[in-house]
Amino acid sequence: MPLFHPLTMTTSLLRAKTLLSHCLLIPVDHIEDDAEVGDLRDVDSLMFEGIVIEIENTIGTEVDVMDLLQLRTVRDVAKLLDGQSLSLPG
Repeated sequence: MPLFHPLTMTTSLLRAKTLLSHCLLIPVDHIEDDAEVGDLRDVDSLMFEGIVIEIENTIGTEVDVMDLLQLRTVRDVAKLLDGQSLSLPG
């Protein structure tokens, strides 16, 4: 059985793109599924904090600091919005 249901991931990616579009002030259609967040715009610490706050507001809980250290791509944002960890087990 697949770990991600395709429809769920598509919806999660759209949610991630919408969140990033709002935070970075760029159109959703300029955000590719596999884009690096830092490549979308020159993301400084305040922009990153805004992204984190939006993710936390959306999921209703704080994001683990280890996940924040690994947050790189639009797909990573989608995983966090789905309540999944980015941290490697072990």
